[in-house]
Amino acid sequence: MIGSFRNRGLQLLFTLGKELEFKSIDAQRIIKVLDVVDLVSSPRDAAFVGVRYDEWMEGNEKRYGIMVSDHWLVSFGWSEVHAIDVDLERID
Repeated sequence: MIGSFRNRGLQLLFTLGKELEFKSIDAQRIIKVLDVVDLVSSPRDAAFVGVRYDEWMEGNEKRYGIMVSDHWLVSFGWSEVHAIDVDLERID
């Protein structure tokens, strides 16, 4: 379950279906990834065939990510049973 967002536009897209200001990204693909993040019971549950999944350290905290396009990924932290600080990040 998603507990919190870092990105307000992403939160509005997920909760209200309001389109993002990012024109180069498919909003429906982002919603599908957010649905996966919302449903999983652990971050590794999001790593399945056909999904580009990654893990890394950000300071002292682990972050997880699912690619939504060649240059964008939905990233999140994890706290017990919740995805936290869900964000949309550009990867160059």
